[in-house]
Amino acid sequence: MRNSSLLILEIIWITTGILSVITGIRYAIMAGGSKVLIFALMAVISFVFAWIRHKQRKKS
Repeated sequence: MRNSSLLILEIIWITTGILSVITGIRYAIMAGGSKVLIFALMAVISFVFAWIRHKQRKKS
């Protein structure tokens, strides 16, 4: 893959992670935190994929 497409994927994963964190915080405040663990897990997975894409982009 070209560097520009890896950068776009990295930005998408970071955005997904940030949105998951924001949604998890909102859920914790509004609904009492019943599904916060799911959003935290989604955020961690998104940031891990962004980190992997970052490593791939820097390697090539």
